[in-house]
Amino acid sequence: MRHSRFSIIVISVVLFIVLSACAGSAASEALKGTEQEINSAISHQTSPVISGDYIVWQDERNGNWDIYLYDMSVGMTETALFTGSEDEIEPAISGSSIVFSDDNRGNYDIYLYDLDSEVKTQVTEDRTDQKEPAISGNYIVWTDRRNQNTDIYMYDISSKKETQITTDKADQSQPAISGNIVVWKDTRSGNDDIYMYDISTGKESPVVTDPASQTNPVIEGNYIVWEDRRAGNLDIYMYDLSSGKTTPVCVDSAPQKTPAISDGRIVWADGRIKGTTIFIYDIATGQEKTVSTSSEYESNPAIDGNRIVWQDKRKGTMDIYMFTEEGYETGAAAGEEMGDDAGAKESPLGIFPVSVAVIAAYFIVSSGKNRRRKL
Repeated sequence: MRHSRFSIIVISVVLFIVLSACAGSAASEALKGTEQEINSAISHQTSPVISGDYIVWQDERNGNWDIYLYDMSVGMTETALFTGSEDEIEPAISGSSIVFSDDNRGNYDIYLYDLDSEVKTQVTEDRTDQKEPAISGNYIVWTDRRNQNTDIYMYDISSKKETQITTDKADQSQPAISGNIVVWKDTRSGNDDIYMYDISTGKESPVVTDPASQTNPVIEGNYIVWEDRRAGNLDIYMYDLSSGKTTPVCVDSAPQKTPAISDGRIVWADGRIKGTTIFIYDIATGQEKTVSTSSEYESNPAIDGNRIVWQDKRKGTMDIYMFTEEGYETGAAAGEEMGDDAGAKESPLGIFPVSVAVIAAYFIVSSGKNRRRKL
């Protein structure tokens, strides 16, 4: 009986350690690359997004919020896209298309700006607020207050057609989109859950409905990632649309928040070191690394290929910083073959560490049973 109790205790301790740790095997290893400050103004710059050579953010240097751009292809310093007396906020970008919320009419509307044609187009006209825009290809999604509660709406740039996606009387917010899939935070069950909508089928379905709070979803391809409070604080979880499995990416007593994903790699702001710093996880290789620990005030990361941007308060006001990774090949992290050892390196998020713990616990139990038999 004493051996059984001992075995149960060991199993519990091993599993607790595993489940309270992040999935990456090298959390202290640093990503190789260079870091640089993008903006130079002494004011707040926040909410950075990135697509290819373009970095976009909202900027307060003129006394209100404006949208600024940095174009890496021509080595430009920051350039104001809009500098009106009203606020332009919450930029999102896909290719050369930028969407944002603009309150020039006394309420927030969604606008689209094409960097190639330099044409600005008003997307919404309702007199209530439309905010939190996101864009992928021809589709723009946002939150809309025209029905008294907050719903998710969509606009097809090609057909110029607007569609209401959610009709539930509870609030839906924080939309994100990739291809034909829209995801958002949903309160219809009395807490924050993650739901999705398939544009091609017109069907809505829950992604996660755990009693704890799930917030800030992002999506790329088959992967939906979000903040999750089921362990008592903010952690990072992932859902694979192809397998239907939910997996913890990083579960720790310190908070992990504001995830972003690109090319099969997840970044987030992490509180494990001091303050908040930027971490990255590669789904294909199962490796977690630190992106930047130069500051205690790094938050709201975004990623595209080998470039990661975030807002940083190391100088007293929020600035935009960028990290460029060395030797990264686009597509490899998203699951392409990486040589003869690719299969050996690849492990599903969170499964490999748990498997090791279970195997170790099994040998402990077996060893205890064998000793009893000999006695």
